[in-house]
Amino acid sequence: VAVQEINEDPSLIDSVDLKNAPVARIVNSIMQYAVISKTSDIHVEPMETRLRIRFRIHGVMTERLSLPKVLAPAVVSRIKIMSNLKIDEKRVPQDGRFQIKVKNAKVDIRVSVMPMIHGEKVVMRLLESDTSGITLESTGMRGNAYKVFLDALTVTNGIVLVTGPTGSGKTRTLACSLIKVNDPGVNIISLENPVEIRVPGVTQVQINPDVGLTFANGLRSVLRQDPDIVMVGEIRDQETAELAIQASLTGHLVLSTLHTNSAAAAIPRLLDMGMEPFLLASTMRVLVAQRLPRKICSRCMKPVPATPAEVKEIQEALSGIKNFDLIKYLTQVINSKKAKGEEGSAALKVPEIGPDGKPIIYLYKGTGCDRCGGSGYSGRIGIFEVLDVTDKISRMIMGNVTAQDIETEAKENGMITMTQDGFLKLLEGITTIEEVLRVSKE
Repeated sequence: VAVQEINEDPSLIDSVDLKNAPVARIVNSIMQYAVISKTSDIHVEPMETRLRIRFRIHGVMTERLSLPKVLAPAVVSRIKIMSNLKIDEKRVPQDGRFQIKVKNAKVDIRVSVMPMIHGEKVVMRLLESDTSGITLESTGMRGNAYKVFLDALTVTNGIVLVTGPTGSGKTRTLACSLIKVNDPGVNIISLENPVEIRVPGVTQVQINPDVGLTFANGLRSVLRQDPDIVMVGEIRDQETAELAIQASLTGHLVLSTLHTNSAAAAIPRLLDMGMEPFLLASTMRVLVAQRLPRKICSRCMKPVPATPAEVKEIQEALSGIKNFDLIKYLTQVINSKKAKGEEGSAALKVPEIGPDGKPIIYLYKGTGCDRCGGSGYSGRIGIFEVLDVTDKISRMIMGNVTAQDIETEAKENGMITMTQDGFLKLLEGITTIEEVLRVSKE
């Protein structure tokens, strides 16, 4: 795919002259703004009287631009040309892709064109080409959760599942996992739809159901390619689940994803697909659930004393963590961050004891600045629960227990839930209580 270099004036996106600019410059400005603002999806939507441009930035959709309706056909045609799609075909959906380069950042863009009542809507997904900054440590997984997950990646067989809704960061976590274990002595093959993050040294296969290359068919063929580790983008059906289990039983480590609300809920979901309990018990190594709240902008972060209601909510959420002392934990973490001079650490405040003898705990928020575009947020961070499938949990799976029973046992073993991980990160000035509650409801 030819790479199209873009170098527009960044201020053009806000200029009243944009609507009078050549269509190529309009489209280029939209692309450039998307890359600079860390947009994941661009929505180009013909409305009844205008062309609406929206950007999904850090998981939140924002309308950024409104253009005259008369420009809609030309803008859509320009994107079609860049994507090598049929300009004159406006009756059926079309899919394409192209690459752009903005300030030395190479970005793959996946394009979906859909006919609608006011014209054709275009959605563009921006995919990272550069994997240099993508590490397992950067996801937000840490402490014992990180250790348990890493241990599971070093075994030679079994299944590691990452669960969560669309847009929760599952693909990135799996890509980071492959990068972590990637080695010339290991044959790693992935089946993905689409291939979003390209990992050098890994054989990445693009699923194409239109020609019969499904996850199930692809997995059959992959097992004849002498793999050590197989990554299946998603377990969608019984056939794929059965093949994944067979692969793990024959000496392969299998990584994949499911759409469930919690780590423990992966077991009943697979049982509902028709999997035998004894097969799940003997193959499951680790179950992970995750979400992606937005991070507070470290440049404009300010401390705010938590209200009594917030303190109560936090204490209740964290009360389930064994041998946990909130004040001691926060004092240690904040002092450590300050000692290391971490970005934003100057705004962190250790808990204090108020006149009434109760602790004063600080939460944090971004007040808005040029760096974060006034939103108070910059980037996203994962919140995780990592469930280690111990021998006892394996026996529980064979006994057809509920997800709640499995989660209770995992917490007894020291598992921190997603919500607890989120509350710890908001207390450390990484995210906000609003973000943790927002993503926890997904």
